[in-house]
Amino acid sequence: MKRFIHNQEKLVSRELFLKVNGLLDQNAHGYSLNEENTDIPLKRFLTCGHCGRPLRGYLVRKKKINYYKCSTKSCCNNKNAEVLNSRFIKILEVFRIDLAKDFLVVLKKQVVATFNQMTNSKEESFKELQLQHKEINIKINRLEERYIEEEVGADLYKKFRDKYYQEKAEIERNLMSLSNKKSNLEKCVDLALEYAVDLPLKWVSADYHTKQQIQSLLFPHGISYSKKTDESRTTMINSVFLYMAYFQQVITKKKRGIPELSLDYASFADWVAGSRIELPTSGL
Repeated sequence: MKRFIHNQEKLVSRELFLKVNGLLDQNAHGYSLNEENTDIPLKRFLTCGHCGRPLRGYLVRKKKINYYKCSTKSCCNNKNAEVLNSRFIKILEVFRIDLAKDFLVVLKKQVVATFNQMTNSKEESFKELQLQHKEINIKINRLEERYIEEEVGADLYKKFRDKYYQEKAEIERNLMSLSNKKSNLEKCVDLALEYAVDLPLKWVSADYHTKQQIQSLLFPHGISYSKKTDESRTTMINSVFLYMAYFQQVITKKKRGIPELSLDYASFADWVAGSRIELPTSGL
């Protein structure tokens, strides 16, 4: 699973470096751009619901208000950043785990069991690879015996030895990959649960880069926003957090889906049913 985010204090932030060197841009149109403004952490993560381009962030200096805006003029897609930031916090609330300790145990078991059920094919592949590994070792041992007994010459021995060892190395790489995924599952779910307990607070209190890591972890394809319909949508949700949020709603009987992403409970359940659980590989 992806590494979970931890805040690490920087000696000099990029924002401070740019300020000291006078590199932060201020244009002549009454707003300023800031690459690391914690008030607009959703820039480039949010995309335009009309043209699909990433929304940029800017500050209107006279009003002292931050906005997100699409660069395509015809879209007219801009919105007060505080409004969309607040909406994102409400989305994070869906993934915040708020259960008693006993229920957390049930939730963890359910997520792990579901993952294992959905990866039966990987379990079968693991067993098949173990069989292949056993067979290739038999071939290697047999080749060694025939060479010692002078049933095969040196050239033929070297040819098949190299071939068998290449096959063995490939089998072992595949075995290691499947084994690591299997053994890390419970640890990954534990870490996800630990992080999800205070997810909205962690995002609010995080620095700019950590905010963006959390955003990308939960929504690898970002979130689109349309001002015309005032709707936010996404095409992908991190499967581990998706399942935890779904099972929490089942356990607590608070079946609301994710209305902030235009997902009622029925469509939310469809997402879960159609999703493949895959452990994230980067981010938190």
